[in-house]
Amino acid sequence: MLLKSKQITADFINAIPIKEKAYFISIIEYKGFRIKVNPSGRVTYITYARIQGGGNPRTITHGTTHNLSYPHAIDNHLKAMSLLEKGLDPNLIKKTKTKQFLDSMKFIDIANEYLVSKKTTGDHSLAHSHHNQNYLLSNKLASFHEDSIQDITLEKVETWHAKNKHTPAATENALMLLSKIFKFAMITGFNHLQNNPAQELKSKNVFTKQKTSKKQLDINTEFPDYLYQLCDPMNNHKLNTVTRNIIYLMNITDLKKNDLLNLTKDQITNNSHITFKKRNNFIQVLPITEEIQSVLDNTAKFLSESNTDLYSKYIFYNPRTSKPISNIRKSLSKLSSQFEWDIYPESLRKSFANICDQSTIPRKHYYQLLGIRESYIPHADSSIEQEQIMELRRSLVTVQDNINRMCPMMVPGQYEKISDLLFQ
Repeated sequence: MLLKSKQITADFINAIPIKEKAYFISIIEYKGFRIKVNPSGRVTYITYARIQGGGNPRTITHGTTHNLSYPHAIDNHLKAMSLLEKGLDPNLIKKTKTKQFLDSMKFIDIANEYLVSKKTTGDHSLAHSHHNQNYLLSNKLASFHEDSIQDITLEKVETWHAKNKHTPAATENALMLLSKIFKFAMITGFNHLQNNPAQELKSKNVFTKQKTSKKQLDINTEFPDYLYQLCDPMNNHKLNTVTRNIIYLMNITDLKKNDLLNLTKDQITNNSHITFKKRNNFIQVLPITEEIQSVLDNTAKFLSESNTDLYSKYIFYNPRTSKPISNIRKSLSKLSSQFEWDIYPESLRKSFANICDQSTIPRKHYYQLLGIRESYIPHADSSIEQEQIMELRRSLVTVQDNINRMCPMMVPGQYEKISDLLFQ
């Protein structure tokens, strides 16, 4: 339906009635200028006219009454009519200018916009954003900085990947970031992009993956990301408290999965140390640090509040059955969601060993913390001197402090240990 009006005022626009079907109001004073009224309540200024008076009519949308004033809409209409009289289509000009603008934007500009948006919304912590900005983007993806995003082809990404194969973990993280930047571009204006070359490269399965038993987290790139997933500030993974605590204890002790799953209360001696009896009378002693004690306390508190009267001799057990936890695979799979491979307990033990090796501690303590039999003199609990345990505890605290510093969620004065976040 088309209605005609001689005069438009602010009061007139505000009083435009909404009907069940869309209709137009034609302004007599300005040929071709119309106001479209939608059933949804959206009122739009448009120009409806033909190029040089012939051919099919063109509809040029200028904006709505909410974001464009009536005088500005008239100005835009007059400019559109002038172009139509010259034989030019304003819609094509608008699309051309938009494409020219998008084509002129460099990859680095879009990447920075993506990282800023993630930092602003809180999706990335300050440390996580710093790592993405100052390492992955500035270093690993530097070769793409001056390219426009549509010039980054699968061939270019394959060449880049081949040149960076000496750092496989960091390269996969950078590729993951590149893929996310492309997805961000596609939903923020770059509709003409036909593909995501980073995603295509993943789909081609070009990676020669290490066997899971030999895979370990890259200490500089992957391990901080893993710790971020473990802290899970947005509670995306919804990990079971007991299995999460088992996994965290594996991170800060290098204990084997089965040793933890079968850990009993009588293995703990006076909140001083935990004893593990190995084969051939070999005894491994783990000093209890403040971090380890916080895990034990949090687990005991959680289980005591589980509304069950069942007793269990185990430290980590199912409150419904009192039986020990038997599987942590589901929780590890959730923590692996940001990686191209599944994290296994052995991966965590190797990462701990790597950090332990880089820490400033006596070499004897390094072997003792890893539970290497040859480094131990077999002994019984009664013969262990407290001084030896205290020295080993100091070394373990040094390693655990180094692990805490790698977590991107740490905030000086507020969160200085991972346990501050997990057990708050």
